[in-house]
Amino acid sequence: MRIITSLFLSILLALFSGNAKANVSPDFAMAETQLDSQIQDEPESLIGKRFLDVKEADPSGKTHRLSKYAGKGKWVLVDFWASWCGPCRAEMPNVVAAYKKYHDKGFEIVGFSFDVDKDDWENAIKSWDMPWIHLSDLKGWQSEAGRIYGIHGIPDNILINPDGIIVARDLRGPELEEKLSNIFGNN
Repeated sequence: MRIITSLFLSILLALFSGNAKANVSPDFAMAETQLDSQIQDEPESLIGKRFLDVKEADPSGKTHRLSKYAGKGKWVLVDFWASWCGPCRAEMPNVVAAYKKYHDKGFEIVGFSFDVDKDDWENAIKSWDMPWIHLSDLKGWQSEAGRIYGIHGIPDNILINPDGIIVARDLRGPELEEKLSNIFGNN
């Protein structure tokens, strides 16, 4: 539904601007030309599929592939967020608590930021106490990770099982804790 809404708004913007070609949003162009077959009509269609690899840089500039972490025998939460995102700030204590509780049991997080300002991104990582790997191409909504996974709103996340299969999406607060508790137990 988010993709359909985004497409509709993009079309309206193009029609009312008088220049349809120049003002079509990247979301519309992506959906029209190369929306990955695993995303199709709704991002939720990723559930049950193998994760899609993404390569972006950490704050020091070193590039990492998601495949370095996912599909390697651990549960991996791919978390999409940004420093400027109020709902991300509100959700992050739940994500941090889950990491601290389950990391030693085989749980990893790979954060993909939709920031465009490197200082804001780095400051949020530090001040929000997020000790996991963080990646970003600093392209905001035009990020490669966002394009590949069809992210149109943040916070968002996907949970990848140890075999590299996406098993859940958009787990927040109690839902994230419940899912991880079922996987790892309450201890």
